[in-house]
Amino acid sequence: MISLDAPEDLDVFGRWLDTIEARFSIQIDDSRQQAFKSALERFAGSLGLTLEGLESRSKLGLMEAEQWAMVLHLATNHETRFFRSPAATKTIVALCKGVLAPKVLSVGCSSGEEPYSIASALLDAGHPTFRIHGTDVSSVCIATAREGLYPQHPNVGNLAAAATRDGKMRFHRFVRDMVTFEQHNILQDRPVELAVPDIVITQNMLIYYRAQTRYQILNRLSSMLAPGGHLITAPGETLNWECQGMTRIPNSNPNVFQRSVDV
Repeated sequence: MISLDAPEDLDVFGRWLDTIEARFSIQIDDSRQQAFKSALERFAGSLGLTLEGLESRSKLGLMEAEQWAMVLHLATNHETRFFRSPAATKTIVALCKGVLAPKVLSVGCSSGEEPYSIASALLDAGHPTFRIHGTDVSSVCIATAREGLYPQHPNVGNLAAAATRDGKMRFHRFVRDMVTFEQHNILQDRPVELAVPDIVITQNMLIYYRAQTRYQILNRLSSMLAPGGHLITAPGETLNWECQGMTRIPNSNPNVFQRSVDV
């Protein structure tokens, strides 16, 4: 078990990396550490502190929940866009064919573009009703997602959103009623606010975790699925993962697994 008290022989940024891993079970890739360090220094400066001062505040238990939420937001990569993975969106539409009211869970949804992309595609495919639920560790991202207001995108049609006067688009109220969001860390014991989804999709979120933790998350997501449901992941995120009751669909891109109906 990792201690929340980072070793004193590390420099202050190294201790922050250890603290974040211990507190949130997240590892920051070497390629992103310099960017995170700069962002963390700017955040500390906005509070009139250095990294050392921010560390002292955390050790004294004086960090507010909103401040920890911002640290977590800065630590994670929220690069996203509408229809970032056309293959995954196409797969979800195909899997939802014939399902009366499909339920889709998007884990690591960032600021909401993926869930709304799925909603737009389902509407275009003729689905009148569905439930899509997005979760992310960042409360900052979830707040943006709940607004449903974005720069216009050519692949989001009028069925899903309407143009605003300032050149943006807002998803219709009925769409925002079907596409919901929740701040959630998948490693927490608290259940997600969507029971037995037909499809779970998580892409580029598992890269933040070590292999053993990654498998733990995949096992948890698999157990949430409805019998016969599907788990979709990005290529490479499920390397060497095996789970009883889950079958990998051959030659699928992205990776697609199906849960047995006998569970």
